[in-house]
Amino acid sequence: MSNLSISAQVELKQAQNQLLELSNRPTLTAGEKRQFDALLAKISLLKSGAISDEVRLAEVDQLAKEYGLPRVDLSARRAEREELRNWLRNAPETRSYSPLTEPNSTVPAAFFKELMLGIAQYDPIFSADNIRLITLDNARPMTVPALDLSQVTAAVVGQAVDNPPTVNPVAGSMSLGTFTYRSNPIACTMELEQDSFESISEILTQAFQVGMARGIGADLINGNGTTAPQGLLTAATDSTVTTAAAGVIAAADISDIYFSVNRAYRASPKCAWVMADATYEMVRLAKDSNNRPLLNMSKDGEVLMGKKILISPSMPTGAGSRAIVFGDLSQYVCRVNRASVRVTRSLQAAGYAENGIALYTSWMSIDARLNTVGSTAPVVYATLHS
Repeated sequence: MSNLSISAQVELKQAQNQLLELSNRPTLTAGEKRQFDALLAKISLLKSGAISDEVRLAEVDQLAKEYGLPRVDLSARRAEREELRNWLRNAPETRSYSPLTEPNSTVPAAFFKELMLGIAQYDPIFSADNIRLITLDNARPMTVPALDLSQVTAAVVGQAVDNPPTVNPVAGSMSLGTFTYRSNPIACTMELEQDSFESISEILTQAFQVGMARGIGADLINGNGTTAPQGLLTAATDSTVTTAAAGVIAAADISDIYFSVNRAYRASPKCAWVMADATYEMVRLAKDSNNRPLLNMSKDGEVLMGKKILISPSMPTGAGSRAIVFGDLSQYVCRVNRASVRVTRSLQAAGYAENGIALYTSWMSIDARLNTVGSTAPVVYATLHS
């Protein structure tokens, strides 16, 4: 038991107490018998070194087995966690007295996937479900073609008739490079690494997710495109819509913003609204002329004018601010350099080394651009009344 983490020991003790309480009962119901068996399995898992997440997955798998549902692949999950723990343990070491060049190492697929998912959960503007996200294994500049979809059309052609081309839609391109982000270092004692690395690996991953989301998410909204990625709000076109009253968003305001975007872009599956939580609260209070809420439920989520709402903590909220973005976010391209994603571990930092403390730092390189080719904007912003 001494080889288990503190959290695992606490969970093991709780499971043993529950098992003892059931054992002291003269008879058990069918449900209590199933609970007894589940506790035995849980105790066995905890003693074998399984972490809490694996225990929960095992309980889900047991329920799936009872009800004939698809089973949970516990072996694959454990392999991913073990790969992540081993990789973090052996993260490249940086030295305070060395030049400012960091060693590069490829992160395990499990860590990269978990990091990207966590960032997107904190700020949905980083999710492949909402924007065009490109992941490459190099840092070379790339060019992405761009087209004005509002000008693309088709026409009937006659058989054996020379049909000269009509006016071509406006075409262009976007150049994407890389901007490197580094999280704030996270201090971790060597004793904690050795005694409870299962939970530490989860804590480090969560910290890197939130840290990267805050830094990258802010620039994906407000970046200037020169010293940082081009932010969505920076590149969006003015819809010329300003809400009619301070502190209120009316149905007419929403309608004006919606129809300021060409239907070719509104029809996109990734057409969405982007706003901060405070602005979203005003939208939730908005009603139509029949006093019905403007928000509707669709596919387990809220939609406004049939389009989903993305809550981004980096969007402005004050009076007179450009607080609402609307449009086809598939025209916003974000490029991630997978080879740049890494974690470094420093044992030489002054003030930490003498106390046996390691500093963990995460890295990631990205760039982003919005397609602004043509006279019809795919994404617009609206301003709150001042």
